[in-house]
Amino acid sequence: MFKVKILLIGPNESGKTVLANFLADTTAENVGGEYRPTQGVRILEFESKLEGGSDNKACELELWDCSGDFKFESCWPALMKDSSGVMIIFNPDVPSHLKEVETWHSMFISSQGLQDSQCLLMAHHKPGCAVEGRLSLGNPLAHHKGIV
Repeated sequence: MFKVKILLIGPNESGKTVLANFLADTTAENVGGEYRPTQGVRILEFESKLEGGSDNKACELELWDCSGDFKFESCWPALMKDSSGVMIIFNPDVPSHLKEVETWHSMFISSQGLQDSQCLLMAHHKPGCAVEGRLSLGNPLAHHKGIV
């Protein structure tokens, strides 16, 4: 069976756990809406069918919901080992998140030599926030075609 390991990284309170739960079709652990930061990493495993092929092979997916707290920085090299791709999630309504995105990109993508096709940058607005205009990303990120 084909195995894929995807890291979900980004600043604290950007929505990584919410997105991981959605993608894994997992019931939310924290139904009350109270923020509880991930400690270290949380791994969600599930199977999915590969689309586009005639043989409908199954794929085993691992979503690594990584803490956005820099106190876990010493663990990041271990988390990156054998990763197939990286998703950087941030909240564009928090000005410091836009600045932090470049740091996350440098530490997890540039340093690992990942290709654009292995990376996704996702702006995640919290429910109830008004979305205004387009985002302006810093120079290291502006050239990526897959970043929206």
